Amino acid sequence: MRRDLTKGSISKNVLSLALPMMAAFLLNTGFNIVDTIFIGRLSPLALAAISVTFPVIFVIIALASGVGIGVTSLIARLLGAKRKSEADNAAEHALLLAVVLALIFTALGLTLSRPLFVLIGATPEMMPLVLEYVYIIFSGSLFMFLAFVGNSILRGEGDMKTPMKVMMFATAINIILDPLLIFGIGPFPRMEIGGAALATVISRSISAIIVMGHLLRGSANVRLNFGCFKFRLGIIKNIFSVGIPASLSHAVMSLGMFFLVRITSFFGPSAIAAYGLATRLNMVAFLPAVGISTAVTTIVGHNVGAKNFKRAERTTWAAVLLAMAFMEVVGIVFFLFPDFWIGIFTRSADIVVYGSSYLRIVSLLYMSAGVSMIISAAFLGAGKGYPALMLTALRLFVLAVPLAYFLSRTYGVTGIWYGIAASMIVSAVVSAVWFQLGTWKRGKHVPVEEGAVPVA
Repeated sequence: MRRDLTKGSISKNVLSLALPMMAAFLLNTGFNIVDTIFIGRLSPLALAAISVTFPVIFVIIALASGVGIGVTSLIARLLGAKRKSEADNAAEHALLLAVVLALIFTALGLTLSRPLFVLIGATPEMMPLVLEYVYIIFSGSLFMFLAFVGNSILRGEGDMKTPMKVMMFATAINIILDPLLIFGIGPFPRMEIGGAALATVISRSISAIIVMGHLLRGSANVRLNFGCFKFRLGIIKNIFSVGIPASLSHAVMSLGMFFLVRITSFFGPSAIAAYGLATRLNMVAFLPAVGISTAVTTIVGHNVGAKNFKRAERTTWAAVLLAMAFMEVVGIVFFLFPDFWIGIFTRSADIVVYGSSYLRIVSLLYMSAGVSMIISAAFLGAGKGYPALMLTALRLFVLAVPLAYFLSRTYGVTGIWYGIAASMIVSAVVSAVWFQLGTWKRGKHVPVEEGAVPVA
């Protein structure tokens, strides 16, 4: 039985949707950490190569998740307004978009990788490793898009358990394949960094197949019926009204990371590797906010679709407090034992020094990042994508990148970390004020006529 997200306990609704996703993301992030440990055992150069690829890989995630967020928001709002047939149609259009965008991005990635990574700062020694990894990732990006969008359809209707199960199963496959293909255990060839990429593509392929099978069997509340599919530009526009700003928000994050990696590269491969490791640890700290923000987008969407703005607002602030509490606990643990956490990944003394200084400066401010993440998710759930984009741009290009550059000229690598920390605090304050102004309550949120889906 589906939970009615417009009624009942707000905290129970948030936790019932957030906890399954937190569990899935925890396992997935745990794998990413193990994956990084395996690659770190190959060589410091391999670890630096993976760190250089992260901003570009993040762009794939940005495009896939952007379409997914757009359809999650639209489906949630339509279901909240009791417009199920249009929710079904929106899901079909989202999958079409996933295929088209994946094919375009794959072609561009395979063509432009070398000059792009030269621009990012990959050294001649890194380049063969970087290209070996990303060519495989690009070749399998279609499966990432389908898996992201398929799971997002289910989240829009409030089903978080199925995406959790799919993510956990795919991650388990990845965990099994990773050491086999990296180190060539048993009958498997030793592929090193390419093995890590191939294991990722295989696991994503399995994830996409499972979630698509679930949707096509009619097991979900939202039903797919491509035999009756009729293309409607209005649905694409509505998905893009949230999806484009969401994708651009992720792309801005990727571009911001590119500049931060570039600034860090002035201090050598060890500094780059340390920043890459700190980013992986950030993923652990941000897990609670990721799970809670996923729930907030769906719950706010349902309540905005039902025009229950007061409940949507109360849900957002309750989620902000939950995220802050969870993230600060992780931040304190990282702050108290920074050398231990960085030392898990590498034996390089320089990397440990750089990475530990990052955690000492940034980790206690994780809760401020949680504020921005939850409020951005609430904007997206309400069908307002551009505030989330503007907040991301503020944090990175108005604050983090300029501050990191200028402070690094005086304080070295730690100046970069100070710039990141300051940007987190200011963006949290601006996010809270903007949301409290209530501009997200204005305008059209759901269709006003049967068969018409206006841009939110």
